[in-house]
Parts: sequence; structure tokens; C-alpha cells
Amino acid sequence: MDEVRNTDAWVMGQDTSGPGFHEALLKMLNDPSLTVRGNAALSLVRFGDASGRPQILELLQPAKVVAPEAGKLVDTSSVGTAIHQGGIVAKIEAGSDAARTIDVRSPITGRLRTLSAHAGQVEQGTLLATIDPADEQVWEALRALYLIGQPEDIAAVQPYERELPDISDHVRQQAVETERAIRERTK
Repeated sequence: MDEVRNTDAWVMGQDTSGPGFHEALLKMLNDPSLTVRGNAALSLVRFGDASGRPQILELLQPAKVVAPEAGKLVDTSSVGTAIHQGGIVAKIEAGSDAARTIDVRSPITGRLRTLSAHAGQVEQGTLLATIDPADEQVWEALRALYLIGQPEDIAAVQPYERELPDISDHVRQQAVETERAIRERTK
């Protein structure tokens, strides 16, 4: 279950003296869940290990929600809606007689940025929506990059420095500080 693995990754990062935690976190970088991979990467930073940097950068990107199988798209959330991890983004009637309804869920907590599909038939793998990551996820990723970020990561940080209504002041400030730290480290 994603929630349990996610909590495990967070807990292992709280005790850097735990035998085997470092190795277990390294394995979790390949977990199918974006949030588990992200939490493992964030926890590895506490071990002084930057090997999860790609997963941390992934936390700053919108998550893509795709149709898990073909069917008729019958319901979607609205653009701008706040969605919790596991919250329903869309519903698809699947099967030859449309007897099954599939709840398509968000892989992260955030806000629905775009809807790419509309009511009607969709194929498996069709992009349905993108979800912008929530403030907490972005802030944690920026804090980690403050410590381990590389010059090529600045492009992923800069969009969060802008004064936009959907970027909170504390995230914006952390983005500015993160870019500054990366530049100072690479002088």
C-alpha cells in the first residue's frame, strides 16, 4: 500500500543511525509510487546522499494522470480543484457493456492544472489531466535542493520564484534561497 511505504520512507529518514535504512531507502527510489520515491529521496538527503536528486526534481513537476484502460470518460473534476493524493480526478466506464466504473485517482496532492480529455471514448494511456504539486511537496523538494541541488536544477527551481497567486510566499522565498545556495556552492 502506497501510504504505508510512504510513511516507511519518511520514518527511515528520521533516524540516520538505523541499520539498513540507507540501503532500504535506495531501493525505494524505484518504487512505482511518485510520493514513495520522493519521500525516499528526501530521506536520503538526511543521510548526506544525493542519489535521489532526479526523484526530488520530479516532485517539482506536474503529475500526469492517464487512463488506466480504454472506456468512456463520464466524469471529471474541474480545472483549479484542489485534490488530495488518491482523490478522484475522473471516472471511466469500462468493459464491453460499460458495467464497470473506474475511478481514476491523483498520484499526488495538489491542484488540477489541465484537463486533456473530455467526455467520450478514451484509449488506455490517454493523458486525462495534469496535477500541480501542493505547496508542502514543493517546499520539501526545494529544501532538499538547497542542500544537494546542482546548477542544472536551477531551471526547475525558478518557476517557483515568480509572484503568482498559486505560489505561496514561503515557497517563493524557499525557491529564491535554494537558487542562491546552488549558485554559491558552484562558485
